[in-house]
Amino acid sequence: MTDAADNTDMTASSATLRPRLSLSSKLAYSVGSVAFGLKAVAIGMVMLFYNQVMGLGAGQVSIAIGIALIIDAFASPVIGQMSDAWRSPWGRRHPFMYAAAIPAAVSVWALLNPPHDWGPDALFAYMTACIIAARVAIAMFEIPNSSLLPELVPDYDQRTVLASYRYLFGIVVPVAVVILAYTMLLKPFVNAEGQQLPGQLNPAGYANLGALLAALIFAAIVISAAGTHREIRYMAEPERHASLADLLATMRTTLLNRNLVVVMLSGVISGIGTGLVGGLGDYFNTYFWELSANQISFVAGAAGLAPFAAVAVGPWLARRSGKKTAILLTFFLSVFFGILPMSLRLLGWLPANGHPLILPMLAIDSFFAVVFAVIGIIIATSMMADIVEHVQVETGRRSEGLIFAADTMLKQIVTGVGSMGTGFILQAVRFPQQAVPGQVPTSVLNHLALIYLPINALTSFAAIAAISFYAISRTDHLRNLAAVAARAKGTAP
Repeated sequence: MTDAADNTDMTASSATLRPRLSLSSKLAYSVGSVAFGLKAVAIGMVMLFYNQVMGLGAGQVSIAIGIALIIDAFASPVIGQMSDAWRSPWGRRHPFMYAAAIPAAVSVWALLNPPHDWGPDALFAYMTACIIAARVAIAMFEIPNSSLLPELVPDYDQRTVLASYRYLFGIVVPVAVVILAYTMLLKPFVNAEGQQLPGQLNPAGYANLGALLAALIFAAIVISAAGTHREIRYMAEPERHASLADLLATMRTTLLNRNLVVVMLSGVISGIGTGLVGGLGDYFNTYFWELSANQISFVAGAAGLAPFAAVAVGPWLARRSGKKTAILLTFFLSVFFGILPMSLRLLGWLPANGHPLILPMLAIDSFFAVVFAVIGIIIATSMMADIVEHVQVETGRRSEGLIFAADTMLKQIVTGVGSMGTGFILQAVRFPQQAVPGQVPTSVLNHLALIYLPINALTSFAAIAAISFYAISRTDHLRNLAAVAARAKGTAP
């Protein structure tokens, strides 16, 4: 199948001719990523909020995040397999998407609106329950929603284009919300001891932020589900398995596919690094660089511009050099820019905090780090979609839900276990609780950075090395599409 022939695409394993995907359906599918991105915003604030604002120990917060990630990891493949096999008048995916809207919104609201008069144990239990509920509810929407990609656009290059639209919405809207939060909701304040503190430590703004996130998550889920509802008629019906043994054989063949194993291995390695140090970003912004809430919003604004550049460059780069070459290059550059400022600070090559050069340098570096990261993620999503037909040639069945869920399952397990280490890293460097920016010893901050940088760099480069073994080219994908179409017409050898 070529770009010139995309006016009437044959959806694999379906006899229904698909008209060219409409702009409204593309936008509705893309809006779905907003819910996942906003959930990430909420959970990304959990460590700083519950540790430095609510007063829970960093170890407790890390354990709660880790438990939730592990439970989510086991729930995700169940959701994926169920949505692959679900039969209803609304198709395989949409019943799950609609059902997730209210639980996802309520759980995110509750996460940032905890009781302020509960003791540490009760607050820990409350926080853990909210994170678990938020993660599982969003997974119930995100896995079926993202699994629509292979059927919406079978074409090798158009998949990258649609994935880029999805990540554009999934980053730009959450970044806009972060900017709004740091400029309008999280205001600088004076604490009970008369100290002037930055807005990210102000407890009053988090409740309103939770309400805003909940409303936007609900809207994104409903808009995406309703806006893609018309596409159900063109999607494949699940084939029934003859027995439990047949189902398990299909799952085994799917999960042992070489290309899927490579992607999962890369995700596992990346997840180790993300789990261990991914929750430290707010600490570095607040204490290492001593940024105010408005300055953090400025850096976030620069990152928010990055997806526009990524959407413009990513599909072109993947089409020109091939998906694997493009993803290796862009992930390498993303890691380079990601560790550059902190490395320069430790080498003594940067001026002190507050110097006029620091803020624009962080903003520019963030822009390029996010541009290359988003391009890599877009291409990785497109590569995952190409695995669907590769597996279908082997099994005779479409398993988008299981494939997309499997991609996150092991990664979330190791990220969950690793995230428990974040709090213990903070404890190991003796990071003070409810600290005041500018009063944390430089030795503590440098020690934290010297732990962060090697973990981030080594796990990232190892993940890049793993993805280099991916082996589905454009030619392979066209061959797989032809084999699937021939089988659907009954002409396969």
